[in-house]
Amino acid sequence: RCINSSCPAIVKGTLTHWASRNALDINGLGEKIVEQLVDQGLVTSVADLYDLTLEQLVSLERMGHKLAQKLLNAIAKSKTQPWSRVLYGLGIRHVGSVNAQTLAQTFPTIEQLAQATVTDIEGIYGIGPEIAQSVWGWFQISSNQTLITRLREAGLQLEASTKTRALDKTQPLTGKTFVITGTLPTLKRSEAKDLIQNAGGKVTSSVSAKTDYLVVGEDAGSKLEKAKELGITQLSESQLLDLL
Repeated sequence: RCINSSCPAIVKGTLTHWASRNALDINGLGEKIVEQLVDQGLVTSVADLYDLTLEQLVSLERMGHKLAQKLLNAIAKSKTQPWSRVLYGLGIRHVGSVNAQTLAQTFPTIEQLAQATVTDIEGIYGIGPEIAQSVWGWFQISSNQTLITRLREAGLQLEASTKTRALDKTQPLTGKTFVITGTLPTLKRSEAKDLIQNAGGKVTSSVSAKTDYLVVGEDAGSKLEKAKELGITQLSESQLLDLL
């Protein structure tokens, strides 16, 4: 089994994932094209895609001028894909498209995510220790740091758009951190989490000094005790809805 990230089989898998519909959605960059690009030494990482020329693509089997231009256009268009899709496209172990959205929402720039500790990452609601360790570990690898630099130079979106961030700043829960405990009267926990995040707030899984609010339902456990010790404001479901 090939485990070296520069081994051709792994490079091919990485490129195919990068081009997939939920990632950068590069139409026309299928497995057969990827195979030729890697086998001919034209591409050894996803960053190389953004250096490809028309001449190089035309040299591929069954790739006429028209198809080559279409592929170049699709690669260029992928530079407009949002930060969450780029993060998913990086193919970090255990990071699916939903987790990538959660991470991109919590860390609006790739630099913020790269500087986060395992504790920072695993504190996010829905992100466990396995994902946190995997994300943190990915950013420690020097070849991945080089990749980020190259992707930035190529013009990829490695941060939330200014429009998104401006919207976030005007939302009612911006900058506030919530923890949810117990069973809420009408909302599922996932629904409460979505409401908070859509209003600009952040949901973490454990209570700490950084927590602003604890949303309390029935059968609240140790989190309620800890919140009382730390003097954290407790909210009922209806009080939470009033904040929105």
